[in-house]
Amino acid sequence: MGMNMEQYITEFTAMNIDGQQLMQLDSEKLKALGVSSQNDRSTIKKKLKDIRKTQEKLEKQKEKVQKKEKEVRKTGRVVTTLESSC
Repeated sequence: MGMNMEQYITEFTAMNIDGQQLMQLDSEKLKALGVSSQNDRSTIKKKLKDIRKTQEKLEKQKEKVQKKEKEVRKTGRVVTTLESSC
């Protein structure tokens, strides 16, 4: 809906497309779901790519935090990084 593609909701819902399945869709699968417009398929694929990038960034941040937490538990000291504003 946020992408102004409400016309596809019925078919996606009827096929029980959830978030995980949505992330696996390619052009052929989108066509099979009734996304006949090349522009719409391109828009959806671009949005999915953006979501994957954001997801990867969040995973990297999460790993970084977990690594710091592990270090704190191991040493008992809080490890901080100072950034210079000069």
